[in-house]
Amino acid sequence: MNEPIRPNGPDDPRLAPYRNLRERTLRGQSLFIAEGLLVVERLLRSPWPVESVCVTSAAWQRCTFRELLCDIPVYMIDDNTAMETIVGFEFHQGILALGQSRILPDCAQGVLASDRSTRGAWVVLPRATQPDNLGLAFRSAAALHAQGVLLGQQCCDPFSRRALRVSMGGVLQVPVFQAVDLGQELALLRRSLEMTLYATVLDDTAVSLYAKRQWPEQTFFLFGNEYDGLSAEEIAWADEKLVIPMNLNVDSLNLGVSVGVFLYEYNRSRFLG
Repeated sequence: MNEPIRPNGPDDPRLAPYRNLRERTLRGQSLFIAEGLLVVERLLRSPWPVESVCVTSAAWQRCTFRELLCDIPVYMIDDNTAMETIVGFEFHQGILALGQSRILPDCAQGVLASDRSTRGAWVVLPRATQPDNLGLAFRSAAALHAQGVLLGQQCCDPFSRRALRVSMGGVLQVPVFQAVDLGQELALLRRSLEMTLYATVLDDTAVSLYAKRQWPEQTFFLFGNEYDGLSAEEIAWADEKLVIPMNLNVDSLNLGVSVGVFLYEYNRSRFLG
């Protein structure tokens, strides 16, 4: 591992990608920022390339994955005050990493090219527009062994700082695909493999999730927008509607929580029968 580099102050051009992060986005630059020891470590262990790491002296002392930093420039910052001058806001986690993004495969291409020998459900998100909710959905997907996440063209960026942070690096742990036309790509998948697509809805006519005992070989769960659920067109893509039975005084669950509930029940039913 190379020795950490001491930049020439906050205006050092090598720190430019880390500067004033609150006021700008790296979208369109093929770059993204990972924050905190856990997320940075997951980035370093993922297939995503890493350009550099920016870390305070204190966080460097707590870093237990230095062996992963071979040939990656590490810029050492004296303290939190100096780090906050660079990033432009109060920042206590002490470490950032600059990852390289790439164009994601479309959903049909990604699923058909994936290894489906290990059973697992797929998460389909046509219109997840809030980074917090998208991040939590990825966290649930990573924790509960989802095969992958399929994003519709209206979804927000899964590699935004907030989505990546809330996901606790889950975005880096689960295969993710981006649709050009989600409806057409799901139709192509239906023609190419035996799959069952379940629309997750709030509907008295839907089948209770807890009544499901058997799951098909290729299971896809379709989750709606945080505010208005699934559209009639999106529901029409599905083979069956499923609902989580809930207290009558509660009208819905957070998107990420719903993803967790469906994947948990899928795994429980499949493994325990």
